[in-house]
Amino acid sequence: MLTKTKRGSSGDDPGLAELLRGGAESAFRSLETTLLGDGGPFGSRWSTVAQLTLPEQAWLLHALHLLTQNPADYQRLPAVARLIGHAGRHTAEPGDGAFEREVLAVSGWTEAVFPATLTLPEPVEMSVEPADDAWVSEEVDRRLAAAPGTFLDPVDAADLGTAIQAELRARFPGARYEGPLYDGYDLSSRVRDSVGLPDDDAAQAAYVTMLGGDPAILQTDRDLAGRVKTLISRDASHGPGREVFVPAAEKSLLTHAFLHLLAHPEFRERAGRLEEDLVALFTAEYGAGEAPAEGPAVALAEELGSDRLKVAFFFGRTEYLGL
Repeated sequence: MLTKTKRGSSGDDPGLAELLRGGAESAFRSLETTLLGDGGPFGSRWSTVAQLTLPEQAWLLHALHLLTQNPADYQRLPAVARLIGHAGRHTAEPGDGAFEREVLAVSGWTEAVFPATLTLPEPVEMSVEPADDAWVSEEVDRRLAAAPGTFLDPVDAADLGTAIQAELRARFPGARYEGPLYDGYDLSSRVRDSVGLPDDDAAQAAYVTMLGGDPAILQTDRDLAGRVKTLISRDASHGPGREVFVPAAEKSLLTHAFLHLLAHPEFRERAGRLEEDLVALFTAEYGAGEAPAEGPAVALAEELGSDRLKVAFFFGRTEYLGL
């Protein structure tokens, strides 16, 4: 059970209230010693904390106190450093569940502790069969039929981006301390219109590859190439600068594009062929729309459970897929 605290109301938390009787510096040094033992190998970090504003210091003290109430096997020295660095851009205040999730995620506590609650599956050899040309053509037509008929409203997109980022922070089983949920990334300012995406031959080939098909089909089926070109401008995507591209301000599309940014680099390196399927599965859970009825991700979810898929996707722990 996590200890809840309220901003400006330390009386609800007798332990922290007692620490604060001696002032912020005394409280910080006490919490630091509890977590690290005499400030760790580099001495106390109070000189850095003293440069924070008073509200930032208050947030940090509540955050450190929360860690002391949740003993676990995690790296405490970097956890304290991360929370100090995060105090100036925190998104939730003490007193609600979002604060607890943020502190435990940013500190690295969740990333260390949550996977340990799961058992590892037996190792397996996984192979994903390439999609045949007929399926790729049908999938392109299905996506074109489902594409929105409206166009992107930048104001609506910004508002929706803010809401989605906040909702994903609240609903994740946890998030890694590095990544767009808590590293200062602002989804609302990174939404772009899909009509600005490249749609040349290379982009078309990449799209077919993403679907699991052989891009060579585009050389012989020019009608399909034309449909893929149209679809690129009417589908969700993401860019190398962490921009997200959507054709309209629709929750499912923007959630889908944002989830791609949250894929852990090690997951992408080891099991990237599963990314599109898992994003579709998580979009149905966190965003809107129907979950896929078949495919590798559906089979894995049935066999391993959703939590193992999330640990692999968001934390890069692909051993929980049996890989």
